[in-house]
Amino acid sequence: MFKQIQRKLTIQYAAFFVLFVLILMIILYIAIQTIMQQQQVQELKMFYTKEQYHLMGDNIERNQDQEIESDQTDPHEKELHDHTTNKEKEIEYDTNRVYFYYVFTKKHELVHADESLIGLQKDIDRLMLQAKDGEPQSVKWKQEHLLLIKYHAKSDKNGNYIIVGQSITKQHRLLERMMYAFVVLTVIGTLFITVLSHYLAGKAMVPIRRSFERQRKFVSDASHELRTPLTVFYSSLEVLESDEENHFSSFGQEVLDDLKEETQHMKSLLEGLLFLARYDQKKLKTKKETIELSKIVNNIAKSFKRTLPATITLKLEIEEGILFEGDETSIRELLYILLDNAAKFTEQGYIKIALSKLKEKIELVVEDTGIGISDKDLPNVFERFYQATKNRQKKGTGLGLAIAQAIVFQHHGQISVESQLQKGTKFTIFLPTVDHKG
Repeated sequence: MFKQIQRKLTIQYAAFFVLFVLILMIILYIAIQTIMQQQQVQELKMFYTKEQYHLMGDNIERNQDQEIESDQTDPHEKELHDHTTNKEKEIEYDTNRVYFYYVFTKKHELVHADESLIGLQKDIDRLMLQAKDGEPQSVKWKQEHLLLIKYHAKSDKNGNYIIVGQSITKQHRLLERMMYAFVVLTVIGTLFITVLSHYLAGKAMVPIRRSFERQRKFVSDASHELRTPLTVFYSSLEVLESDEENHFSSFGQEVLDDLKEETQHMKSLLEGLLFLARYDQKKLKTKKETIELSKIVNNIAKSFKRTLPATITLKLEIEEGILFEGDETSIRELLYILLDNAAKFTEQGYIKIALSKLKEKIELVVEDTGIGISDKDLPNVFERFYQATKNRQKKGTGLGLAIAQAIVFQHHGQISVESQLQKGTKFTIFLPTVDHKG
């Protein structure tokens, strides 16, 4: 139990740490990316503001003068002029240039360019075709990441425009490396915090384990020590009742009967506590032998049927010839607990007992049409001393289902419960067909 709690605490601590670190890393990554991008955009805008006349004015005016001169020349001179113009329109290429630009006419004809990435002039206009004026765009071109801004000349009415930009590939790769570093740090941190959480959870369990062991030992010792005087007390009540010299009034006899009932109830409680204490300490002795489970269930059902009122019908669906290797006394007690529980909370309808053999398991079902259990109480029905609010008017120790679960676990089985208020409850038990040594 404590190892399971320690494991849960470790998982919870590690999960909380991972979630916290992931959120922190994501925020940090987005913040760094945003700051870097804002700085790059600001620098690019400053470059355009500082150089816009040189970038737009000179190149566009020169292009317009060339077009006018071209219209006034004769064909022979025009051919020579176009050849000269094409030379003037040649792209200046420099790999060390931080910022680059491309000047276009409204017909998307390149006027001039200062380029740092060779071949970009073929795709730059297409990449920024849908871009809005002055709005930064991050685009990927081949293996490069680019930051581009498109501007239309304010003083130009002919629709000429310029595209300025810079390569942000290095910054992009820096962010990628940073992200990988964050992931590695998160993994390392998670491993470290998992080990640390497991250690701290173990240390936290020490006083709890010690306190639990003391409490469990006290319950075991107290149950054992109180059982003998309680038996003597009950026997004394019976002797007192059978003594002919004592003539009790009707009230005195009622008090005596109440004492006997409460003593019997306390004895059942002590027996249950002693059983669970031995189970917790792994000192519960069970005799494993091959028993005919079908016959045992049938016999108990017949005896149980006699105790039922006329308003409750007992239904049996028992497959014959099912053998089981376990402790017959414990199995009988398990059946009595479930049937008694069903009868206690069923006023009319039926109680069904079903026993069948599956491929590798034996299925035992006890179902009733009683008052049922609420969804709030259902997860706690196997806890010790737990009694559902609606059921408290029914007298009991609150240990029956806990004992039933312990018996099932002692035989390496599984027990589950399904229930709906005012519709009934169904307990399903799966037992192994062969012995499983723990």
